[in-house]
Amino acid sequence: MVDLLPGFDSARSIANWISESPIVTDPMAKERAKAAFIDTIACMLAACDDIATQTVFKALKYSGQGACSAIGRTETLSAESAALLNGTAAHALDYDDNFLPAVTHASAVLVPSLLSLGEEVGASGNQLLDAYIIGLEVQAWLGRFMIPAHYAAGWHATSTIGTIGAAAACVRVLTLDDQSALGAVSLATSMASGSKLQFGSMAKPLHAGLAARAGITAARLAAAGVNANEDPFHGPWGFISLHHASQTPTNAPSGQLAIIEAGLAQKRWPCCASAHRTLDAILQLRQENDLDPHQIDYIETTIPDSNVKNLRFDNPENENEARFSMPYCAALVALNGKMSLSDFTPAAVRRPEVKAFLPKIRMNSAGPQSDFGTGIWDIPAETRITTKQGDVFEKTISHPVGTIHHPMGENELYQKFSECAASLLSPEQTDEFYTRLLNFENEPVRHIASHLRRREVPSTVN
Repeated sequence: MVDLLPGFDSARSIANWISESPIVTDPMAKERAKAAFIDTIACMLAACDDIATQTVFKALKYSGQGACSAIGRTETLSAESAALLNGTAAHALDYDDNFLPAVTHASAVLVPSLLSLGEEVGASGNQLLDAYIIGLEVQAWLGRFMIPAHYAAGWHATSTIGTIGAAAACVRVLTLDDQSALGAVSLATSMASGSKLQFGSMAKPLHAGLAARAGITAARLAAAGVNANEDPFHGPWGFISLHHASQTPTNAPSGQLAIIEAGLAQKRWPCCASAHRTLDAILQLRQENDLDPHQIDYIETTIPDSNVKNLRFDNPENENEARFSMPYCAALVALNGKMSLSDFTPAAVRRPEVKAFLPKIRMNSAGPQSDFGTGIWDIPAETRITTKQGDVFEKTISHPVGTIHHPMGENELYQKFSECAASLLSPEQTDEFYTRLLNFENEPVRHIASHLRRREVPSTVN
């Protein structure tokens, strides 16, 4: 059981850092934060009519009105309810980014909470970029002590570590003092929960929404004077020990910001990131060797153990399971050389040609030790394609496309945004919104958030 260093008050240290750090002005940090907002908003737009988004809205629409934009709706909600809905949408299609230092879908939590709170209080885009970077840094700070053991134990870090990062970001928007920041962090540890057991169900994206809402709630409760234990991380009952941390916290963040050092992994493929290195390898092998998919005998891939456990649906029955199925995703890229949002519908999952290809995909674990380097993705993914003629083609990939090691180009990012925005916006509205987002730091958040609303209610929505 992990304990903190005797006498070290990590919670107060991080609270002081959240409250007192100067406004972030680093150009690269702000550009990457802005890219995260653009990419996450795209994912929210794409999922505005997803069944998970619709169902969450159905549960929320009688919970009280507010002034905040709800994705794809004409109605407005409270900041907390809007964050819950928009956070669910951001993560519903599993097309949103990953933050490897904490193994979280960081932006699916931070962006919805900040957009909703920022819209309510009249914040500027520049304020939200600063708050985002602070919240992300707190996630990285916790990730250093908790990952990989926390994630390997089955916790969904997006809804555990993500909740605390969201609370820190909301503290920043509300400009709370040190004591309130400490209260918000402590209260957030009591709201942080979520198991990876929920992967493949609506509850998985709901985790992001719950964490986004909890961040706002924790900050507001602390601002109102709700007190909490001032040492929430320390001791056998502290957050660190209870959540399978692998190290002991030492000090508040210092040195280079995580958004610069590690960056964010924006997704090329609309499915679980655990499959992405394999998918990149299949695409490259297909292109480099002019492979005919009908000549493929089988594809074998070896990936870290936690990645294997995430991709646990060998024969998916629906689109949610398909996003967490290595056989399904690998079959798509092997057969078509591409993957799109349209591949994740009930009809698409049942296609005979895809179903027939699933047995050709073999996924192996690199072993339990593969989860206990310095990070979940330390072990490269090794992929081998064997043809019916006996030819063997191999590729080893350490970093997927979309990370800072292999960033997506501006045209690729715009194409992703356009594909996603088509669910709600016309091409003209898409271009207008994208142009406005490129100037995010100078825009009032209320102007940005207004583009998330639907101009008219479609006949298919109850």
